[in-house]
Amino acid sequence: MKKVIYGLMGFALILTSCETMEKRDEGGSVLTVDQVKITVIQPTAGSNTIIFHNETVGAIIYYDWGTGTLTSRDEYDTIYIPFASTPTLKYTAFCGGGTVTGSTTFTIAANDDAYFDTDPAWKGLTGGGAGQTWVFALDIPGGVIAGNGPEDCQAPAWWTINVSSPPDWLAIYDEVTLNLNGAANFTYKAKDGSIKTGFFKVIDPAVFGGVSYSGIQTLNGVTFPWPNPSDGKYHITKLTTDLLSLHEYKQYNIAMYKRKGYVYP
Repeated sequence: MKKVIYGLMGFALILTSCETMEKRDEGGSVLTVDQVKITVIQPTAGSNTIIFHNETVGAIIYYDWGTGTLTSRDEYDTIYIPFASTPTLKYTAFCGGGTVTGSTTFTIAANDDAYFDTDPAWKGLTGGGAGQTWVFALDIPGGVIAGNGPEDCQAPAWWTINVSSPPDWLAIYDEVTLNLNGAANFTYKAKDGSIKTGFFKVIDPAVFGGVSYSGIQTLNGVTFPWPNPSDGKYHITKLTTDLLSLHEYKQYNIAMYKRKGYVYP
C-alpha cells in the first residue's frame, strides 16, 4: 500500500493523509547500518514527488524530513513537497532487537507553480513567491489604518484607528515579510530591529454572502502586527500587488496594509 503525503510547508510543515502505525515485530536481532537500505526515488530529476523505497526486510521504518514524519511497514511510500529545497531525510529502522538510524538528502528543483496557483493568497502575499514585505498603510487617504466592520468589508466601517492618534499598543512601524523560498516563510520585524520567524499556510476560505475570501494561518507564534489572534488565522478581503485588507478570521477586526515602498497617489 502506498501512502501519499501532501506538503504545505516544504520539509518544515507537512499535512499527512495517512495514519501512523505503531505495531512492532517482536524478537529478532539488531540490524547493522549496512543492512538498512532506503532509496529516494524521484520520477524525474528534481521532482516535487518523492518516493521512499524501503528494501530493509522485517523492519518498520520511521521517516523524518523536518517535522513531516511517517511510520511505515510498506516497501514504497510517497510524499509531495511543492517547494524548491534540499531536504534531509532522516530514518530509523525499528527491528525486534533495537533501532538503527541514518540519513540522506534529496533535491527539489523548483516550486510547483500549479500548486500555488490554487489560491491567490500564496503568490499575492509573497510577491509571486520571491518575497514581499507588508507595512501599515500609514499614508492611506483619510488616515484610517485599522478598526472593525462587517466580516467582508475592505476598510473599517465601525470603530476606527487613525494614523494621527494610534493607541500605544498598536505597533504601527513593525513589518512582516512572506516568501516561498524553500517553505512558506513568515518573518516579523519589529521597530527595534528584533526579528521573529515562522511559517504560514493557506486554510479554508471564509465565505460571506456566497463570496469566498482567502484564509491564511501564521505558525510558530508569529502574527501580523494587528490583528494578532492567538490561533494566527486571518481572511483577506482585498489583495492587490500593493494593498492588503486583513481581517481576523471570520471576525470583524481589520487592518490596512500596503507593500513596503508603495506610496498612495
